[in-house]
Amino acid sequence: MTPFTSFWQAGYEGADHINPAGIALSMNDLNQHQARAAEDYAALAPFAIRTVRESVGWRLCERDGRYDFSTVAARMQAAQQQGIQLSWTFCHYGWPDDLSLFDHDFVSRFAAFCGALARFLAPWYHSAPVYSPMNEISFLSWGISVGVFACASCPQPDCADAAKQQLVRATLAACDAIWQADPRARLLHCDPLIHIVPDPADPDSVQTAALMRETQYQAWDMLSGRLHPELGGAERYLDLIGVNYYHDNQWEQGSNQRLYWHLGDPRRAPLHQLLRQVYQRYQRPLLLAETSHVGSGRGAWIGQIGAQVAQALLAGVDLLGICLYPILDRPLWEHPTFWTRSGLWDLDWLGPDPYARQLQHPYADALRQAQQSLQHIQLSQRHCQESAMNNPPVLIVFSHLRWGFVFQRPQQLLTRLAQHYRVLFVEEPVWQAGPPGLHQSQPAANITVIQPHTDIQAAGFHDSQIAPLQLLLAPLMDEDQQPLVWFYTPMALPLLTPFNPALVIYDCMDELSAFHNAPRQLQQRESALMTRADLVFTGGSSLYEAKRDKHPQVYCFPSSVDAVHFEQARDRSNRHPLQDSIPARRLGYYGVLDERIDLPLIAALADSHPDWQIIMVGPVVKIDPASLPQRVNIHWLGQQPYQALPQFLAGWDVCLMPFALNASTRYISPTKVLEYMAAQLPIVSTAITDVARHYADEVAVAGDHQQFITACERAIALSAADRLALAGNMQAKVAATSWDSTVEQVHALIQQALTRKQTLTTASPPLTEPQQANVSALTPAMLESAAVECLIIGAGPTGLSAGYHYGEGAVLLEKNATPGGWCRSVEDQGFTFDYAGHIMFSQDPYVLQLYQMLLGDNLHWQAREAWVYTDGVFTRYPFQSALHGLPVEVVKECVLGAIEARYGESAPVAVPLERARQRRDCCADGALPDEGNGVGEVQDQEDFHHFILRTWGKGIARHFALPYNQKLWKVPLTDMETSWLGGRVPLPDLAQIIDGALQPLAKPVGPNARFGYPLRGGFQALMSGFLPHLKCQLETGARLIRLHPQAHVALLADGRHYRYQQLISTMPLPELIKLMGDEVPDTVQQAAAQLQFVSVRCVNLGIGRAGLTDKHWIYYPGDTLFHRIFVQGNASPHCNPPGGFGLTCEITYNAANPLPLEGEALIERCRQDCIRVGMIRDDDRLLCASQVDMPYAYVVYDHARSRNVALIRQWLLTQDIHLSGRYSEWEYYNSDHAFLAGKRAAENVRMQHLSQRTRG
Repeated sequence: MTPFTSFWQAGYEGADHINPAGIALSMNDLNQHQARAAEDYAALAPFAIRTVRESVGWRLCERDGRYDFSTVAARMQAAQQQGIQLSWTFCHYGWPDDLSLFDHDFVSRFAAFCGALARFLAPWYHSAPVYSPMNEISFLSWGISVGVFACASCPQPDCADAAKQQLVRATLAACDAIWQADPRARLLHCDPLIHIVPDPADPDSVQTAALMRETQYQAWDMLSGRLHPELGGAERYLDLIGVNYYHDNQWEQGSNQRLYWHLGDPRRAPLHQLLRQVYQRYQRPLLLAETSHVGSGRGAWIGQIGAQVAQALLAGVDLLGICLYPILDRPLWEHPTFWTRSGLWDLDWLGPDPYARQLQHPYADALRQAQQSLQHIQLSQRHCQESAMNNPPVLIVFSHLRWGFVFQRPQQLLTRLAQHYRVLFVEEPVWQAGPPGLHQSQPAANITVIQPHTDIQAAGFHDSQIAPLQLLLAPLMDEDQQPLVWFYTPMALPLLTPFNPALVIYDCMDELSAFHNAPRQLQQRESALMTRADLVFTGGSSLYEAKRDKHPQVYCFPSSVDAVHFEQARDRSNRHPLQDSIPARRLGYYGVLDERIDLPLIAALADSHPDWQIIMVGPVVKIDPASLPQRVNIHWLGQQPYQALPQFLAGWDVCLMPFALNASTRYISPTKVLEYMAAQLPIVSTAITDVARHYADEVAVAGDHQQFITACERAIALSAADRLALAGNMQAKVAATSWDSTVEQVHALIQQALTRKQTLTTASPPLTEPQQANVSALTPAMLESAAVECLIIGAGPTGLSAGYHYGEGAVLLEKNATPGGWCRSVEDQGFTFDYAGHIMFSQDPYVLQLYQMLLGDNLHWQAREAWVYTDGVFTRYPFQSALHGLPVEVVKECVLGAIEARYGESAPVAVPLERARQRRDCCADGALPDEGNGVGEVQDQEDFHHFILRTWGKGIARHFALPYNQKLWKVPLTDMETSWLGGRVPLPDLAQIIDGALQPLAKPVGPNARFGYPLRGGFQALMSGFLPHLKCQLETGARLIRLHPQAHVALLADGRHYRYQQLISTMPLPELIKLMGDEVPDTVQQAAAQLQFVSVRCVNLGIGRAGLTDKHWIYYPGDTLFHRIFVQGNASPHCNPPGGFGLTCEITYNAANPLPLEGEALIERCRQDCIRVGMIRDDDRLLCASQVDMPYAYVVYDHARSRNVALIRQWLLTQDIHLSGRYSEWEYYNSDHAFLAGKRAAENVRMQHLSQRTRG
């Protein structure tokens, strides 16, 4: 169990020592954090940071033997107000002025201080506090030895070791004192995490570097008693381990030269590997207690930290959090006037308030993305730990590009898709003598690179490689696993054979057949892959146009940009040392150097201006290096790490795209164009189609060599104003896209394709013509079989009611294993969730009698609590009568709008006030029953949009009725008519509107003020209540696959059939018509095809905290993905397990407005929206989550609906088919309407039989 409130944490620099210049530091005063703590803590909320590391400052709090904890109390009070957990460091390098480290009473005084402080803090904490007695024992002891921290009488030459042992003694005594004061306390011991490599020029440095690496563990070893046990250490003292990690924590032994992170030094050890070493050594929980970067590199750094932590977590490291330290900019200790630009917030030194906090947006954007990515990994890991069935789906990728070659489209997409999938990246085989095998590596979280090796000389996925590769790859998946398979090269298509793919995806990033030495079978393989693929993506618009007619599901995803990474180049002080010796006026290119580069153009450019320096960065591939033009001013710098590219860009004046115009470049959409734009540098390109088409305003496009040279001259000569305008255009283009948004869209398409494929799989299989004749054709035996009196399709509330009221002689067919239709319930981890939110209300005495019969003492009634969340405020439902609490300007607009609608020129005829008090449901979603006693006529042919404006006025319409209903119905409200509103609706009661604006609306009263719900068993219990009373024959698992209306025969999927005299259908009307095939007249088929509907996806969330709210429904007209939350946990106290609470988020969609996300991403979006609107907290545990999809949820009352339904119904009656219920009658029915509709249909069929007998 983690002791921290949040995984992501913030740390405020709190050093309080005396620097070498004799300046006494108080870092929290230098940036005014001490004075502005409440403001600083409040600013953390948007980043879900609820745990903060603070420093007490021993030197500042102990004077003349007395303790002053007022600064501690002030921060504790501010933290409590903002819901922040504080984790305190007691000594942050400083101690009282009258004390020295080696004084005889140093240990006892530190222990006394810590004990007193722990006693002072204990009442503030309701759960175990986390304290760090001594900050960075190893670093502090090293700093003492080199003079960073002053210390008198330090023994020489072993000063560092002596200081370390003394600091450990003090820490052990402090731990005992803290535990004596507060036994709950958890103790965190922090030190730097380092890596040191040997000097390649010094053979002896290998052992020296290894010994130096070991010193980082000494303090922890001493605390745990592994080293110098005479100090008193024991395992219990090493409770929590904090590792502090910065960009300069790795260096070369001897020279102390840093292994630069931003230059991608290959000697660096990955952070996840270092974390694993610490965890394996101590088996104690870890905290990444300090990490940050400086200047423009902050965003890229935190992105890499998140990725490395994800790998560590997947490797089993018990890592409890990441602390951004410092969260607020701080100066250097030795130069307190030099600020490092290292915080998520810097200070506004040039503004009117120099201490005003300035959020660093690139850092903030990167942090949010790192949080989101890591959260996906954590959720997936948690689900895997709960059940092996929850393992993330596997995505097998076959690529002609090697993972470690150039970091481009495949790596950008797949590292992000790895949030959702376990990626197996299969490269082309390499030659290796001996038996074949697989080399595997893990370069990123959830990504395994598989490099096959065989003794076959043929390159690539050659036909001779296929058979051995199939044998090697087959064991990757169990027989019952269905991976997603993704192709970058069609040549690997035969390797699909060993797998049973859930989906096949082709990401066509280049026209590979046009490349030099392309395999002759490539076009044929691509054609076959197009036939086999479920989804096809293209890397640019030209490529899309070439492929779009070859597959029904082709989507264009041009290469995007990691703006945070490349925006580092906008800091022109960044530099790459390889360019230090190259004179200024640099024009640069990075990328692969192959047949796509116009080498004569490079030579002409260099010759045209010998003072220009042409920088060419990238590997040489498929062309002879000797063909590269050689000039004094052309610099071929070879392949460089992706991390270093912004440092090259920062030193350039113009960015080049000198592509040759040939078959290999006809369809390219260069990734680098947006990367160059992120750097905001002038760009000159040859006439590449996709560049000219999409970026002509930002890129100078040249038609020939001379135009290219001229464009470079103009780019260099740009004025400051022109550069600023160009940078603005580039910024807009870059802001419009990102690899993150691309991956979000790709993931959504994959999930939709999986859902679509699963739906097709579970539906009746496609039938060829001969099979259709065998399966669905009528036979003499069918026509001669006995006919049932009444066949009822669908055992939802309508069908069950029809079966109950018809009784003997009826057969009720239900395709699912249990009856109930969309009124079923599911159990999940002790939670009960309905298939969408259902309740019971009715004023019909017969329906109330039915409720009692079906549920008996399992019937639970309660007062309705319906609310609206808008403008950040909860108001009671209905919105128009509960305006109190909304912003004043909103209330004013709503009241004035209602007055104008009531008395303006277009207002309807006035009605008596007492009749106007009968309010109508302005949500128009059926949550309130139709009382049928309105006061204002719905005008003929009036559409829903104008009806809203006329009835409630512009204010209520703008702030609730229009946005909510547009969000719900997913069609223009002008396309909807209003007959479904009951025929007569009330005008607003201005007295009630004004009353509701002046004071809170009282709890609802009257006939609609209460609703019913089963006490136990969810809404399913109401449906199951029919079963003991049914006298008809009920068959579950009976799926109808064909209906012959003229012969009155229904065929089932299991081969059985029923002949009937009369049929009652409760299934969706369009699906009923489809089942009849060509027996339906064209006019009827056309009418059915025009019926509009809205689908609903319900996302059920089981939250690990009881009593989230006392509400039952909450309506959200704003920007949440869901339009309504049904508070399942309040429907009945038995819907929740102990300590849990259930919510159902309802989201509508249709063909024109599909769901933006699927699967875990959709669940996570709903969770985040719930956090944003205050329904849950970020630290609430998600105990379970599930989804229910209702393809037919809401009937859309478009202007043609009535005519179309009447036409269909009239024809069906001629075939003895009766429609009943919401989906069959295509009417807006609630559950009580459904019961009455079923009763009515059964009685009508009974009357038909009676009439026929009478006539007979």
